[in-house]
Amino acid sequence: MRVVQVILGHSQLTTTKRYTHVTENLAGDAMARIGRALWDE
Repeated sequence: MRVVQVILGHSQLTTTKRYTHVTENLAGDAMARIGRALWDE
């Protein structure tokens, strides 16, 4: 979380946390796509 805060230039961690739901949704979608690419026929 701290690394993301620094990359985005947020001075407060609470600002970064406000956007983590987007990151979690994108991560879940990416994992599903990778799983389909690797194991679906």
